[in-house]
Amino acid sequence: MNIFGIGPLEIIFVLIIGILVLGPEGMIEAGRKLGKFLRSIIHSPWWKNIRQGVTEIQHLPQRLIREAELEELNELRDLTKNSFPKIGGNDLINSSWSGLPASNSEQSPEPEEPKKDPKPPEKKGE
Repeated sequence: MNIFGIGPLEIIFVLIIGILVLGPEGMIEAGRKLGKFLRSIIHSPWWKNIRQGVTEIQHLPQRLIREAELEELNELRDLTKNSFPKIGGNDLINSSWSGLPASNSEQSPEPEEPKKDPKPPEKKGE
């Protein structure tokens, strides 16, 4: 386990040196001051700006990919719309299956009702 490139034996060595130099009470006070300092940094507005910038940089590749795909899809839609404006008299490119809202002049066909059998089913046992 490495923390900032420092292994566990190196951390123990630094703690032992700190205890020898500062003493046990000095280490407690130094730890308390270090904790207050780190807390003031974490709650400062410029630290929040740094975290927000890091988050934006982390999500930048996904956002660029989505925008590029959207542009390609729009170009493809425009190309097909210009190449095939009408097919069989119906404007299929602007219909609901293309993802665009259907125009008011087009009405979707009514679903057919199932055909009823004119003869009732025969009853058994009569």
